[in-house]
Amino acid sequence: MKKNYNTSSRLKGLKNAAAMLALFTAASVGSAMAQEGSQGNTTIFGGAQMTFFGNHTFAAPAGGTQPGVILTERATATISYLNYFGNNLTATGVTDVSYVDGYVRKYGTGQFIFPVGDNGNAGQFAASADGTSGAYFFADPSSAVTSNLFTGSAYPALPAGGPFATTSKGPGVSRVSPVEYWDINGTNATPITLTWDATSDITTLTSSLVNRLSILGWDGTQWVKIPSAVDVNSILDGTPSVLTAGSITTTASIVPNTYTAYTFGAAAPDLTPIIILPNNNFSANGITKNFTAGLYELLSVATGANVQFSVTVPTGYSIAFNATQTSITPTGSAIPVTVKNADWTVVATALGGRRLTFQAKPGITIAQAASAVLGYTVTRVSAQPSSTAVITVNVINDATNFNYDSVDGNNIYTRIINAL
Repeated sequence: MKKNYNTSSRLKGLKNAAAMLALFTAASVGSAMAQEGSQGNTTIFGGAQMTFFGNHTFAAPAGGTQPGVILTERATATISYLNYFGNNLTATGVTDVSYVDGYVRKYGTGQFIFPVGDNGNAGQFAASADGTSGAYFFADPSSAVTSNLFTGSAYPALPAGGPFATTSKGPGVSRVSPVEYWDINGTNATPITLTWDATSDITTLTSSLVNRLSILGWDGTQWVKIPSAVDVNSILDGTPSVLTAGSITTTASIVPNTYTAYTFGAAAPDLTPIIILPNNNFSANGITKNFTAGLYELLSVATGANVQFSVTVPTGYSIAFNATQTSITPTGSAIPVTVKNADWTVVATALGGRRLTFQAKPGITIAQAASAVLGYTVTRVSAQPSSTAVITVNVINDATNFNYDSVDGNNIYTRIINAL
């Protein structure tokens, strides 16, 4: 059975939560999962709440002061809620003109898509745990200021703890969305899903690489990456998630209260180097030894193109690189190592040829949690006997683009070599 309520005349102005609750209880007696509908023009004033006890449809707006919109108070001290009470409920018909402007809370089990929006933009999210609540803010987190429809002005920074500077980023975060954010609350662990549309501008945020998209949480001082994965199909309509529309879900349940706010971010890879040299002793000038340099991706984010790193040998030694080599056995080891020298080009030499800078050829990237290994040879030319020096591998700083590296603290690796 479907029940539609034009709530503009029946509910607007009710300030007593018990009265609102009684009205919707009476409407739902004998049909706990009845389909309820609204056309907006409903205001839930500060400190009050209203409850739907069944599935809910936002009907086509029919004029009025706030057509299509159910308004709740966002201010922390006087916050009000639209509650949904029941298991596996749905709220459908949400559009950019039909939504809840403010806070929604769910009571019951099963995934629920919260029908929230702000400033003429729907920004739905989903959670499963009983008691989860939240609101959407169509505003830059760095200011955290949105319009107050009660007063016609603007709220102060919300929620408490804001604003949330998009320049404050934890490891592996290259960019933070300046478009929108969510306040999601609750003490019970739940998967969290955020949705986006073209207005979210995921294309710019991720440089058109949707697999770089991540859910971020504000931990009190910075935005940190929350393990999450883009949904193959959007939770909103079942169509494939693409740059212009889709959804992303945490890979594990989290307690919503862990973070003050949530938004989208672009995850960035982290490369760290290593040198393999089982035998690092050069017994005389003219001795040549085989080495390898490896780059390992640590944050489970694939790199972009044009990865760069350098290998530097000390004074008294020379370095040589064979671009066609596919296998090399490090001196002192009996096990050959597969290398992909053909994937790399020497783009610069320095220090009289003792430093080679390598760049990945076009189309060559390093997959998430994968590695790239390159082989080279080092010759003792004129090092003094009984001297000690180091070979250095350095991932070239990528702090501007975060295309292939986002953590500078682990970009250098050195190994000692000895001239006997």
